Amino acid sequence: MRKIKYICLGMLVFISQSCNNDILDLQPQGAISEAVVWNDPQLIELFVSGAYTQLPHGFPLWAGGLRLTSLTDESYHMHQCRLVCKYTQGEVTESNMHLFGGFWRQAYETIRSTNIFLENIRDDIGDPARIAQLTAEIRFLRAFFYIELFSRYGDIPLVTSTFGLEDDFSMDRTPVAEIVSFVADELDLASADLPTTFTGADFGRATKGAAIALKARALLYGASPLFSAEDTEKWQLVADACEELFALNLYALSSDYEGIFFNVSDPEVIFFRQFISEFGWEQDSRDGDSYYYYKGGHNIDEWRMPNGSDGWVGENPLQNLVDKYETIDGEIPVLGYSGASDDLKPLLNPAAISYDPLNPYANRDPRLYYSIIHDGANFQGREIEFWECGTDSRCDNIEGWWNGSLLDYSIRKSVNAGWEPGENENSSTPWIYMRLAEIYLTYAEAQYHLGNMGLAIEYVNRVRSRTGVNMPSIESSQSSSSLLDKIKHERNIELAFESNRWYDARRWRDAEVDFSAPAIGARVIRNEMTGVKSYEYFVQQKRAFPESHYLFPIPLEERTKSGLIQNPGY
Repeated sequence: MRKIKYICLGMLVFISQSCNNDILDLQPQGAISEAVVWNDPQLIELFVSGAYTQLPHGFPLWAGGLRLTSLTDESYHMHQCRLVCKYTQGEVTESNMHLFGGFWRQAYETIRSTNIFLENIRDDIGDPARIAQLTAEIRFLRAFFYIELFSRYGDIPLVTSTFGLEDDFSMDRTPVAEIVSFVADELDLASADLPTTFTGADFGRATKGAAIALKARALLYGASPLFSAEDTEKWQLVADACEELFALNLYALSSDYEGIFFNVSDPEVIFFRQFISEFGWEQDSRDGDSYYYYKGGHNIDEWRMPNGSDGWVGENPLQNLVDKYETIDGEIPVLGYSGASDDLKPLLNPAAISYDPLNPYANRDPRLYYSIIHDGANFQGREIEFWECGTDSRCDNIEGWWNGSLLDYSIRKSVNAGWEPGENENSSTPWIYMRLAEIYLTYAEAQYHLGNMGLAIEYVNRVRSRTGVNMPSIESSQSSSSLLDKIKHERNIELAFESNRWYDARRWRDAEVDFSAPAIGARVIRNEMTGVKSYEYFVQQKRAFPESHYLFPIPLEERTKSGLIQNPGY
């Protein structure tokens, strides 16, 4: 009996066959045999290109999937609380994990494809240098998915070869430390064969710098409290990886903070994903729920723009985050709140002398204006009106009122102000996976743990003082504990809405406090007679973060297949 195995990756589909029956040895329609693929350099190129399309990114999906920004204290997803609130209210279980568990399947599908490549690739197919480069890219991509898996689930199966149809699918979970070591070694191998830059049709592939930066990120996660006790040797490896990247002399901090997220040629950008202009849907229905994935492009502009600009404002930034943006003199303006949940009173910082509670968005860290659209902001040549019955409000006589922000904020970062609604509402904004500012802050954190406080402060200040941000330096007199808080704060502000916050608060083991804090919103009140505005604050949502939520539960269907032991607390 002929056994036919279909293997899919991106646009490329091929099959492997057993039995030798000349009558049945026909080329299938719409599929390519393995024998053809591994002897054709062009099909091998297609295989690798297809692997890149599997990389996850931080732009929202229509439904299902994972919205890292809204799982944190950065934002509230007003359109899809039925999904994300399972997490923010501490209600994720292995049984409802299908709402978040698609990534486990996606990751191991792609890892299997990379293993197929590494098992079949040969040096004698085409240009040996090109084959070495493509092999390095595949190692990079496999490492990327392993980092995403262990950072979500902790100990995971390390699978480096493919399974046959008759193989035993039971697996053990490999400790995170071993996964990190494997990934670091793989990325060292990859960086040796990757070029420093790409041009032409290859632009956007993994480079030597991307491999080194990804290694630094993996080592950072592995050295952090969630996965390791304090270990100087691990922090030294983080610092070494950062210095290896700096030694390339290829990257520089951008002077255009807002423009970084649209310009993949900016010298700060290390690795990114571009999107084609085609736009469509792909549905995957399981366990009574449906996931709609965008194919090709995405529509981040429609998701994030105010309703007065025909947007959906899906992710509403929290007042919790707005309050973290310092005044221009380097002070946090609001230290907390008191009072009833529907009438909160800000506790002002007396040291924040440039803060005016009647004009709360003036004199703030410029990154606030580049990252968040607030009432009164200039956007698309007009003034944003979140106040009741303003153009961007939820007043029922406003067109599209149901898309008005519940918290009187929307996300500006990565939003193209030139976008207009149309028949094909796709966006071309790239997703920036890694940039130099992140690595500078990673280096600062590593140096802090190595006891090199002056060096840690220097690299935080490099990020704060660059052109276009110009925030005051943190001082060398910072105590040890407050310096770590400053480093954490800088990552929170600098990397807001870039998906880092979910990883950071968890790896620091801060999420039990930070993600359990009530989600606070603002309400802008405008006096009809005078036009003077006032501001009210309220609790939009009470949140919970049980200790179990530091790691996702392994999806029930995966445990049923493989016998994996579940994470604690589920």
